Amino acid sequence: MSRVAIDATGVPPQATGVGRYAKDLIAAIAAISDRPEIQVMATAATAGMFSQVGASGYKVVPASPSWRPLRLLYQESRLGELAKRSGSQVFHGLHYQLPKPRTGLRMVSTIHDLTFIDHPEWHEAAKVRYFTRAIRLAVARADHLIVPSTATGDRLLQLFPGAPPVTVVYHGVGAALVPEYGGTSRDEVEICFLGTIEPRKNLPRLLEAFDMVVEEHPEFRLRVVGHRGWKTAAFDAALERLRHRERVAVEGYLNEAELKRALKRARVLAYPSLEEGFGLPVLEALATGLNVVTSNVSATAEVAGGFAWLVDPGDVDSIAAGIVQAATSVRPADEVQRQTDWARSFTWEKAALATVAVYQRLLAP
Repeated sequence: MSRVAIDATGVPPQATGVGRYAKDLIAAIAAISDRPEIQVMATAATAGMFSQVGASGYKVVPASPSWRPLRLLYQESRLGELAKRSGSQVFHGLHYQLPKPRTGLRMVSTIHDLTFIDHPEWHEAAKVRYFTRAIRLAVARADHLIVPSTATGDRLLQLFPGAPPVTVVYHGVGAALVPEYGGTSRDEVEICFLGTIEPRKNLPRLLEAFDMVVEEHPEFRLRVVGHRGWKTAAFDAALERLRHRERVAVEGYLNEAELKRALKRARVLAYPSLEEGFGLPVLEALATGLNVVTSNVSATAEVAGGFAWLVDPGDVDSIAAGIVQAATSVRPADEVQRQTDWARSFTWEKAALATVAVYQRLLAP
């Protein structure tokens, strides 16, 4: 059978964002019966994450060191050679990067978003340099590109009008997260944010908006759930300025079981991100039946499908109004059902089938 090498070496042991995409997508690909033979390239620290017991024509190979500087060197100079040597005909870089081209090896890259190019101020300088170069090389080297939303694909083609063919492959909702929704007790309304604490998540404005809201709604409580990322000084300063700091809890990374409990306890997901390539927390919250507040720009509006309160992420008053409307609205059961049906129609099985279709197109003689 034809072999596809999937590069998951950039996935950290604590899977968030791209890591969750890689883990869930690869598991769904492994479950497809008529797919090509798959080889997953991982690090020693993450190889166990991609183990799929009983999957035929599927193996996981520790293909690079875990130490980041050496791993990046391997991604550029060694992985293409290793894939070619193992008999692979297609190479899929799950996280922007593609290695140096090899004769007879066709290449696919997933471009998750373009913020490294459009908004370098949101990221660490070293990452901006690395990923801006990685994106440009991926566009130059790839035979096909995958993006997680139409918004991201449109922006990619604006920046790179000569790019290779682009396919939109939406993320999915993990079955472990649905259909649980319990809501909170009537004497306390929990607003939840899920995501890494970093600039594009727009947390300083969310905190300011919540501080305004709680003046009139003292029963509201905000939980910020996610690990600390980078450039968090503005977030920390906003926390210090809060008049109602006691109504805000800042928590760390949650595994899938903990995330499920967090969604079950909340009344509202507030996710006024400045820009997203997809916005998986929005989809997951919609799938549980939560009321969702998110941004009216980039992919989050696309993912929301008309079932969220859309706000201007640059306007604190707009965010505050959205939170109040979402937290105080009682929607009819049939509307909530339409919302959950919409969100649960995004599955990792569909994502896997669409991804494998790209592989098969490249494998065709």
